[in-house]
Amino acid sequence: MKEKRKKRFTYITALQILTVAALLLYMQYAVGSGKVSKVFLAAPTDIAQKGIKMITDGTLLPHLLVTLQEVFAGYFLAAAVGITVGLLWVFFPKLEEYMNVFCAAIMAVPKTAILPLLILWFGIGFKSKVVLIFLFAVFTILYNTVTGAKLCDTKYIKVARVFEASRVQTVFKVLIPAALPSIFNGLRLAAATVLTGVIFSEMQSAKAGLGFLLSEAQSNLATARVFFIIILVTLISVGFVKIIAGLEYLLCYKWRKL
Repeated sequence: MKEKRKKRFTYITALQILTVAALLLYMQYAVGSGKVSKVFLAAPTDIAQKGIKMITDGTLLPHLLVTLQEVFAGYFLAAAVGITVGLLWVFFPKLEEYMNVFCAAIMAVPKTAILPLLILWFGIGFKSKVVLIFLFAVFTILYNTVTGAKLCDTKYIKVARVFEASRVQTVFKVLIPAALPSIFNGLRLAAATVLTGVIFSEMQSAKAGLGFLLSEAQSNLATARVFFIIILVTLISVGFVKIIAGLEYLLCYKWRKL
């Protein structure tokens, strides 16, 4: 069975690589032959050259650091608030009943629509971006935490009560381990979306960041630069999700072996 799975994985991976290679070759041919204008599409070699130039001349790094600082601040704030409030809701159902309607209303508001308000309240700098990222991520983490904690087997909680475990012990020894898969599912989903939020925000109102670079490149019709930034943002987002998945494996490994 293991050999079959390994062969299947290798076969699918080869097809994926061939698909990407075919797409890149077509892009190179279409732009190089003049069939598609460089305004609409960029050749892979042009994208690579533009990316190398942005890295070597120091254009990219300051903006990349600004975006990463905003993402990490907003994301970790959302994770802390989402997990904490989610566990409180499980322990205090009346608190969930009270807060749920307000959270649902805020979650339903299009985040991009309130960006002008965030700019008025927090300015065009770091704070407004962090708040927007927080709003993009917190509800996904919150509701996944609540779902995971509520799925905890009541037998475990009864055993904790029999052994006179305190509420803190019950949270950290019973609820959190039981809810970890669902919590990490929320963390992964949030990690995949936060970069979208910050890039949009930086494109609308910022003087630094990858979104600012992207907006500037679009205004100047620098298509190769646009493609490079989009690819970079995609790779960062995928890497962020992989990091969360790696942390999940490390924390949940001993339970998976049981």
